Amino acid sequence: MRLFFEDEGFDGQLQRSVGKADSGMANVGECLTIAAQITPGDRDSWYRAWAAFGSRLVKQADAARDAGHRVSARGGYLRAAEYFRQAFFFHRDDLDGAELRAAYPASVQAFRAALPLLDHPAAILSGELSGYLFAPAGPAAPRPTILHVGGYDNTAEELCASAAPALERGYAFAAIDGPGQGAMLYEQRIPMRPDWEHVVPGMVDALLTRAEVDPARVVLAGRSFGGYLAPRGAAGEPRLAAMIADPGQYDIGAATARFGDLMKRVHDPAAEDEFNVLLTIPAVKALLAPRMVTHGVSSVRAYCADLLRYTNADTVTHVSCPSYVTDNESDVVSTGQGKELFDHLTCPKDFRLFTGAEGAAGHCEGMAPIVFWTAAFDWLDSNRA
Repeated sequence: MRLFFEDEGFDGQLQRSVGKADSGMANVGECLTIAAQITPGDRDSWYRAWAAFGSRLVKQADAARDAGHRVSARGGYLRAAEYFRQAFFFHRDDLDGAELRAAYPASVQAFRAALPLLDHPAAILSGELSGYLFAPAGPAAPRPTILHVGGYDNTAEELCASAAPALERGYAFAAIDGPGQGAMLYEQRIPMRPDWEHVVPGMVDALLTRAEVDPARVVLAGRSFGGYLAPRGAAGEPRLAAMIADPGQYDIGAATARFGDLMKRVHDPAAEDEFNVLLTIPAVKALLAPRMVTHGVSSVRAYCADLLRYTNADTVTHVSCPSYVTDNESDVVSTGQGKELFDHLTCPKDFRLFTGAEGAAGHCEGMAPIVFWTAAFDWLDSNRA
């Protein structure tokens, strides 16, 4: 489905923001207005358009807050947080780049300005848990809790667009940056790692210190690259009530097949130049350079070699909690690995394939995340997780 741009990368990211309209973290009219100011394929014009609109919204939100217009201010800050995140998206190839260093903090600042204006409790988390914890409005009590981890380029602030479906069903919601994500990467310079079976237990330990969390009902949810991270994490954490992976991913290293025979030399230092020549192709550089930064490596060969470690093959049978694995008929990222992961799981499990016919085409259900969350929470309720 094409929304605005012929360029698949630009249009996909635009759709990503439009999909947040249900949550109040974006507006379709605003997103299309921003898109009209962008030169297709020009990442600098992308940055300027999103950042300028975000800055304008912050000023409007500041004025609304000072005038006592709480709801208007909250909405402005939340949308600005998303638009600033979009601004730096195509500039993630340099952790010291001016665009990232300006727009990422601006996104965080705008999001946190909205927190006191929400209609439900919100806490900033630090330490083992970097992110946010939201609880439903009403009397304080331990709640079933979604522990949500994202993907390659998510931030904890962005994940909060998924909080509403949880809160309105009585769940608490923790939006978390792990290694290689959001604040862990951009502020602490901690790169991605494959062994999340050693990461998630510490997250759960920290989460269980919170009065808002029911220790018996913690659900680990991972979307996008999190569809690999969540199963790997669940393999090392028996206290989970359930695990959700959208889309499920069995072997990330399999993606290196796109490099063909070159992968036969991935462990040969003499092949360094042969791999790095791929960076002379603009489209390939745009894909690989941010991922190299995320993995903490400086060459294409090192990135490809590291990617081979990202597999659930040796750990998938250690997942013991009920698991909900999804895929999408038009997801070019998962390439059918959701069913592959599902088939290898030995725990109680269910599988769901989302389709374009239900308005949910594309990676992580494209512009219709509500379709995914509706299905996921119905599954959780049916399994009493």
